[in-house]
Amino acid sequence: MAKEFDADKAAAALMAAIGDNSPDVEPKLWLDMGYAPLNKIISGDPSRGFPAGRMGEIAGPSASGKTLLATLAMIATQRAGGIAIFIDWEQAFSIPLAEMLGLNTKFPYFVYKRVATWEEGNTVAMKTAEAIRKQKLIDPDAPITMVCDSIAASVPKSMMYDAKGNRREIDEYTMNDTTALARVTSTTLKSINQLVGEFNVAAIYLNQIRTKPGVVYGDPRTTPGGGAMEFYASWRLFTGRKKIMATVDGEKEFQGALIGLETVKNKLTRPFQNVELRLMYDKDGRAVFDFTTGYLEELIAMGKLEEKAGRVTWEGKTYFKSVLAKKIDDEGLQPELVKMYLS
Repeated sequence: MAKEFDADKAAAALMAAIGDNSPDVEPKLWLDMGYAPLNKIISGDPSRGFPAGRMGEIAGPSASGKTLLATLAMIATQRAGGIAIFIDWEQAFSIPLAEMLGLNTKFPYFVYKRVATWEEGNTVAMKTAEAIRKQKLIDPDAPITMVCDSIAASVPKSMMYDAKGNRREIDEYTMNDTTALARVTSTTLKSINQLVGEFNVAAIYLNQIRTKPGVVYGDPRTTPGGGAMEFYASWRLFTGRKKIMATVDGEKEFQGALIGLETVKNKLTRPFQNVELRLMYDKDGRAVFDFTTGYLEELIAMGKLEEKAGRVTWEGKTYFKSVLAKKIDDEGLQPELVKMYLS
């Protein structure tokens, strides 16, 4: 006959030997991305978005909204009283464009670093986060967001410098350098993942997408930097794009892009969910997400708004979708759309 388990005695003995359980690792801080359908596919909750204390990846082709999404996350960080860090390996981040979108690019609200190597970028970001938390520069409940742009553009230290610390010439590179990035991400991301949790950082790595040749079954998409991010990221968001064209004065003119987002990995909620965003360009050439039209399309799909013959019924009247979206924006009625989506 099995001995009866004495839970109190076991608890006391284990407490003395190893201490209590570790704290719950569920995220406590979230970045509201300003678009409930996007928040939902990432976190499972329309009011939440990207989690702090976790590592994530946004990967896709060029001009598919990766940096714009990351900028929105940094803006959400600042609105919540936090600090945004941007590591620019790609050296293509537009400060003026980010400011037009609403990002405060003044130091120390925004820490921007152009660095030479993968190791330097991650070290700078982690040192910044550590200083912020240990010196209590912001409220403990305020987020820190770290954006690294991009894995594909980063250069391992072993590729940039030789064993004596001298910069290598381009003609000195060998086939061994083609796998250097995969090796260094494998050795460093496991440590970065620990630090991201310790300092409660929302770590967002941007990346490109490649296509594996000869794949018949399974997903042919892959990303530079080896397979480490597939293991250590809590969420991975793949982007795709289709052009949005319009006829202007009898000519086809590029207006924007329909950005498809898919969660190819998610430890926070159900993976393989999708949402589409309309990335449009205003008269000044600035790229912005048209969330209003997105909400209208979501509400039509949910059956909460009626669309017939290309016209949407709103408060007893019918409008073309583009006309209704402009009316809602002009009159500040987007909160009504959000309310309908959440109801």
